[in-house]
Amino acid sequence: MNDKRNNFVCIGALHPDYVLQLKNNYFKNRTNPISHKKHLGGVAYNIASKLAFLNIKTELISLNCKPENKKWLIKNKIKFTSLTEKIYERYYTSVLNHKGEMILGLAYMDNYEKILPVSNIKNIINKNIIIDLNLHHKNIKSLITKYHYKNNICVCGTSSHKVYKIRHSLNKINVLILNKQESLNLTNKKSIKEALQNIIEQNKNLIIVITNGRNTVFAYHENMIYSCKPLKVKIKNENGAGDVMSALFNYYLLKLKKFNEVLAKSVAAGGLQVSGYQSEKKTYLQKIDHMSKNIKVKVSKYNG
Repeated sequence: MNDKRNNFVCIGALHPDYVLQLKNNYFKNRTNPISHKKHLGGVAYNIASKLAFLNIKTELISLNCKPENKKWLIKNKIKFTSLTEKIYERYYTSVLNHKGEMILGLAYMDNYEKILPVSNIKNIINKNIIIDLNLHHKNIKSLITKYHYKNNICVCGTSSHKVYKIRHSLNKINVLILNKQESLNLTNKKSIKEALQNIIEQNKNLIIVITNGRNTVFAYHENMIYSCKPLKVKIKNENGAGDVMSALFNYYLLKLKKFNEVLAKSVAAGGLQVSGYQSEKKTYLQKIDHMSKNIKVKVSKYNG
C-alpha cells in the first residue's frame, strides 16, 4: 500500500452495539446491576467512522439501516451504500466487568450470512478496500477475487469463528489484521509465531499484524518481523480497540514510510481507545504521536 490511493471502501457490518457494564464485582447465577449504552457499531462501521473522523474519504457498504442511522452517517461524512432494500435485524452485545474489561461478546449476525449474492456494489477501482468477515463466505471470496487486481485489500479477522472464510484467499490480500485466536484458527497452529510463519509461507507479499490483547503484537512486512508491546493504560472500555487499531494502521500505512512507526502509532491508537480518550483530529493525532514514542518496536529479518 505504498501508492497514493487515499479513498477507502469498508465492506461488512453496521448494526447497533449494546454495552452492558457491571457496576460491581458480579455473582454467578444471580442478578447483577449494570450500566447500559447503545451506539452504532460493527467492524466495518467502526473502521469507516474513524477514517472519516480523520478526514479520509470513506464509503461504507453494508445491509440497509434505519433512516436515523443514515442521517448519522451523512453527518459524519461517510458515504453509505446498501446491499439490501429490507432492513434486517442484527446487533452485538458486549458484557464488561466493572473495570471495563470484556467478559463476553454476544453477536447476533445471522442475517449478514443470508444475503447471497451481494449486489448494488458499483465497480471499485484504485481504492483501499477493508473487508470484515460478517458476510457469507461466498460473498467474501467473490469480492476479494473480483477486486484484488486494481485495489488494495485489507481483511480484518472479525471473529475466530469466521476467519475460515479467507483460508483460500490469502494470496489475493494485501493486508491481514488478526488477533491471536483468529490467527490460530486460521492456520490450525498452536502459537502466534507458528501462525505467522504459516501465513507468510502462503503469501510472502502480505502485510500481517497479529495482536494479543495487552501482550506483544507481532507483524510482518517485506521479509522483516516486527514486535512491540502496547503501553499500559487505565482501562475504561476494551470494546472496539481492535477496530480502531485497524483503522489507524491503514491510515498510517498511507501516510508514513517507516513500518515501525506505522505499527507503533496504530498500537498506541488501540490503547487510546481502551482508555476512552476522545478529542478532535489534531489533538488526537498529537496524542498518538506522543504515546507511540514510548513504544519500542523490535525488528528482525524473517528466516522462514
